[in-house]
Amino acid sequence: MKIKVHEVPEGGMQISLAGQAITIHSKSLIINEPIDGKLLVQKQGDRDLHIRGSLSTRILLECGRCLSSFGHPVKSEFYVDCTPMVKGPIRQEYRLSGEDLNLHFYQGDTVDVDEIIESQIHLETPMVPLCQTDCKGLCLVCGENLNEAPHVCIK
Repeated sequence: MKIKVHEVPEGGMQISLAGQAITIHSKSLIINEPIDGKLLVQKQGDRDLHIRGSLSTRILLECGRCLSSFGHPVKSEFYVDCTPMVKGPIRQEYRLSGEDLNLHFYQGDTVDVDEIIESQIHLETPMVPLCQTDCKGLCLVCGENLNEAPHVCIK
């Protein structure tokens, strides 16, 4: 989904994510159910946008211990400031502040909301996903899933 900056009214606009075709480019991210939520898009000057949003969906993950697939709910409330990418000399060193982490650069007159949504889902994805907090993992000898049944490994 794309937003043309010049088409955003001065009072802003609301966008419902329900039913929108959202393209996720990451091959590691598998969406289990439609993305729901809403965005409030407001203009900040001529070319900058402020987007405040919320989203919810379910993604498919692989457990870091037993390797089984499981669904994981994702809920996120976020804000992003969108500003045009300015081409110029590259500074050798730049220190990021907390506000810079919510900055999204766009080219031309179009903000790609799909990129923002994909980033938010990645931020809400656990670094080490577990199917359950007490996952027992795999047998070190035979590789069987220790969560599925009482296990007696025959060597």
